[in-house]
Amino acid sequence: MGATGQQGGAAVRAFHALKESGNNTFRLRAITRNPASENAQAIAPMVDEIVKADANDVTSMAEAFRGCHGAFLVSNWWEDLDVAHEITILRNLKEAVKKAGVKHIVNSVFEDSRDFVANADDKDTWTIIPTPNGGPTNMYVPHIDGKGQVGKEFEEEGLPVTSFFTSFYYENFINLGMGPSRQSESDPYAITFPLSDARMPMVAVDDIGKAICAIFQDESLIGKTVGIMSETLSGAEMAETFAKICGQPVMFNAVPWNVFASFGFPGCGELANMFRFKVDFNETYTKTRAVSDEFDERMGGRIKFEDWVVANKGAFVLEPPKENVAEKTLSEAKEKSEKPVQYDGKDAPAEVCCSQCNLM
Repeated sequence: MGATGQQGGAAVRAFHALKESGNNTFRLRAITRNPASENAQAIAPMVDEIVKADANDVTSMAEAFRGCHGAFLVSNWWEDLDVAHEITILRNLKEAVKKAGVKHIVNSVFEDSRDFVANADDKDTWTIIPTPNGGPTNMYVPHIDGKGQVGKEFEEEGLPVTSFFTSFYYENFINLGMGPSRQSESDPYAITFPLSDARMPMVAVDDIGKAICAIFQDESLIGKTVGIMSETLSGAEMAETFAKICGQPVMFNAVPWNVFASFGFPGCGELANMFRFKVDFNETYTKTRAVSDEFDERMGGRIKFEDWVVANKGAFVLEPPKENVAEKTLSEAKEKSEKPVQYDGKDAPAEVCCSQCNLM
């Protein structure tokens, strides 16, 4: 499912590439709410069939999964910012794959931050994020906590599931406007994250697709956890990469998480807690997403951040800073006022002459 989204679309491309290489083991069924949409039609040549179903309707999803050996499941909290709705959708999907008798489920999940924060010494400093429509009242990062909560239900019910942990998308630098930006044309470019000096696991969306494809080729991964990251980088290293490829200086603003939470855009508090979670529990978070050499080889390798920036350089057009005329005028005026005035005593204004005489 989610074949027209980022993760599902990447899985479609990966399976299509597998088929193009001569491996015809899999037939691919894409599930979407609107088969006539532009996005659905774009993937039509890469799949064997497109079927219509809605995750709000268990019956339609069970019918869409019927006859499938495997199913990839993903949900999108950002669609309506409603974790109660996301939890309902994930539970609908759980019931649908059970009814359809799917033999291998790959479920895109995350950690439930509450399991970690509950045991932290500074748990009282964490901000609970309000959730609409009767959602849970104790979540710190709703867009991952809901997935984590229901993901555990899949495992507890003994479903044939591989829990699949993804990372921060490289593509967020484009799609969420997180790439280098500046306040004015005279300012330097910067990227801004509350990461301190921590290294954050990141992933190219295409690597997610390749990982999903590799998981479905290995039945031994049923009942296991698989994570994916393309590379781990600090904020300073990200900025250095952008500067190197785009040809302009890029700074890293390591703002505190509570400052990031005050920025005012929709979901800023949610994202501030997300970054804090990745920093405070960095070792465990990173270890969950570690990729073995064997799995990397099965994927066909992963995409380095620098290579991704090179491939997407057109999305990051950085212009040289322009001279700030107002600041230049002020600077020149200050310099002029501080420069000693030389007079020969003949043509000096009276007040200047008197001043000099008094000083003498």
